[in-house]
Amino acid sequence: MKRKKLTTTRRRFLQATAIIGAGSFFSPAVLAEKSPNSKLNIAVIGVGGRGGQNIVEMVNETKNSEKLLAFCDVNSNTLTKQSDTYKVEHRYKDYRVLFDEKGKELDAVLIATLDHTHGIIACNAMNLGLHCYCEKPLANSIWETRQMADFAQQKKLCTQTGTQVRSWNGAHYYRAIELIRAGAIGDMTDISDVHIWCRGTYTPKQDPVGSSPIPDGFDYDLWLGGSPFRPFHNMWLSFSKYGFWHSGNGWITGMGAHTIDLAWTALNLTPPSTIEVDSPEPHPLYNRDQLHVVWTHQYPNGKTLKLHWYDGNRQPEGIAEDLIDLKPQAGVLFVGKNGSLQVHYGYHTLFPKQKFVDFQAPKPTYSPSVGHHRQWLEAIKSDKPEQCECRFEYAEHYSEAIIVAATMHRTGIKKVTWNAKKIETNSDKINAYIKPTFREGWNFPTTNIPKPVGR
Repeated sequence: MKRKKLTTTRRRFLQATAIIGAGSFFSPAVLAEKSPNSKLNIAVIGVGGRGGQNIVEMVNETKNSEKLLAFCDVNSNTLTKQSDTYKVEHRYKDYRVLFDEKGKELDAVLIATLDHTHGIIACNAMNLGLHCYCEKPLANSIWETRQMADFAQQKKLCTQTGTQVRSWNGAHYYRAIELIRAGAIGDMTDISDVHIWCRGTYTPKQDPVGSSPIPDGFDYDLWLGGSPFRPFHNMWLSFSKYGFWHSGNGWITGMGAHTIDLAWTALNLTPPSTIEVDSPEPHPLYNRDQLHVVWTHQYPNGKTLKLHWYDGNRQPEGIAEDLIDLKPQAGVLFVGKNGSLQVHYGYHTLFPKQKFVDFQAPKPTYSPSVGHHRQWLEAIKSDKPEQCECRFEYAEHYSEAIIVAATMHRTGIKKVTWNAKKIETNSDKINAYIKPTFREGWNFPTTNIPKPVGR
């Protein structure tokens, strides 16, 4: 596509979104023109890596029942390969052109780009009335995360955060929630600590030096999206890409979203009052991991919960051996008055083991999962956003608490108070990172509908 054509298309898109922001938006195609049983028209933005895995999962869960109308990726080689594999006719490198040309035909968008472009793509999609599935973490900043949740809630869209562990084989997360709420380890508000560890790191082994040639077929300007320009380096596309501050917030957001989600759901948590971070000295370019974070929450009855996160090679310390198993590389440990419960993808175990030999688990209250993607698509067809367990409005507050902690590591701040309603901490350094800056020409729409009282 010639640059002149592209510029004109972008202008039309910006004009359209300006009108849309005033109160009207494109109607999802399936609701405007079809019956609820018709195929949904879906676009996937970011079709390599995690995006490719999302496509596989969605197609398998739905038995290919929906229409993959368009693919979008800044890497033309990946775009061609995936489009040919799934026989997708409409192919784009720029999501703005995709929305301009196909927005009225689409029902839903799956976003699996890097973290720094999640927010701007999702909000542009929702501004067009499109339902959204977005890989975790929701976004790279608190402001973007809040905008995504506001759009979803105020326009009553079906959204889903990519915390697919909810639908993992064996339903260990669901069984853990049931055990907690049934009082297996004591009253829920007597759970004083939750310890979450996940060994791993996105910290690069060496610092990037200089710049690198841009690979053939890769549009670096589109990859940057609305974020400030920086010279290209091939490390931006390495495994450590989630650890560089410009495109991610480290292991705590990459893996923490999965496990911290469980604690918030099981215990019906509200935003923490204070956040403490013990971590290495900050690096200007990337997250160094090796964090121990403590979020302090209050139950409605006034009791306190401390939620701990450990990454890198760190793990819980000082817990009785009969209450924890540290052999797994990752785990979530709920410490209650009458024992503990440890859970992750492939297991859940009550401790002390000898105490629970004859324990009868409560009857399952969660039905077998239809699949994380299928749950989202079925919610769209039934027009019931509440059927999405990991909708943006739910993921918003734990995502923000995680981002505050990552920003504390980035700035070297050790403890803050967090006011989720005002969207601020007691640290000017942290507050300076709440809202990012965007390059000229990259429209980030915002909602102009009054927010619900108390939020």
